[in-house]
Amino acid sequence: MKDHIWTLIIAVAVVCVLLFYTFSYTVRYDEVAVITRFDSVVGDVAVEEPGLGFRWPLPIDRVYKYSKKLQLLEDQLEEFQTSDGYAVILRTDLTWRIEDPIAFFRSLRTVEKAQEQLRPLIRELTAVVSKYRFDQLVNNDPSMLALPEIEAAAKAELTSKLAGLGFGIAIERVGVRRLILPESTTEKVFERMRTTREALAEKARAEGRARASTIRSDAESARDRILAFAQRRAEGIRSEGLQEAASYYEAFKQNEELAIFLNAMQSLQEILANNTKFILDSGQIGASELFGEVEGVSEDE
Repeated sequence: MKDHIWTLIIAVAVVCVLLFYTFSYTVRYDEVAVITRFDSVVGDVAVEEPGLGFRWPLPIDRVYKYSKKLQLLEDQLEEFQTSDGYAVILRTDLTWRIEDPIAFFRSLRTVEKAQEQLRPLIRELTAVVSKYRFDQLVNNDPSMLALPEIEAAAKAELTSKLAGLGFGIAIERVGVRRLILPESTTEKVFERMRTTREALAEKARAEGRARASTIRSDAESARDRILAFAQRRAEGIRSEGLQEAASYYEAFKQNEELAIFLNAMQSLQEILANNTKFILDSGQIGASELFGEVEGVSEDE
């Protein structure tokens, strides 16, 4: 008897659980739910508050749950043409979210269907990319890149197109995920790089030559100024020396013998500066004046 009671209790509990599951639903914090009754939205309002809700069992009521998280759509590689004739291969990605769950349910109903509708729209970015030059897509100078501008323009264009479709979708970001250069474009890029480097090298050489010419001109100008100053100074010293010598010449004319004697003394002072021993002929300059004639020996001897 007790076994039958427990069996009945368990059966009732299972039935209650099944009924509770059939008549209830839960919404997580990162979800939004759309409740339909006979395939029509109940109250035309989505359930955005997380928690437990109640409904009629299938097939009367159905619950469609959508994630509030961002959805990512990656497109395949596509070749584009820039405004200056370069071919580039881009892979773009699209980040979107469900903005209006009711409109999304009525137009698309599933995320997979939304991805199918959005994919062709991404490929229409050719018109946006074709407005920009190649150096605005690939450049060593970050300030020359126009990728943020391209992404913003693509987002604005897609948003404008989706506004008239009533999908209930909001575009958060359109990005360039990958950029590849075809072989033909790579050759053009290398040739352009060589031309640019040669131009930069020639510019550097020209600047170097101009700088060297300036330095050489400045050095020659400084040299000329120094030489001119030294020449003027030398002329001044020479003039002062001649003036001073002229005054000495006037004094020497008054007593020529004294002048000759002083000159001989100056010569001997220079010769005997290091206590040098030497023998002089009495006829040599200055010897006769200093020592006189040796007794019994004439200058002729």
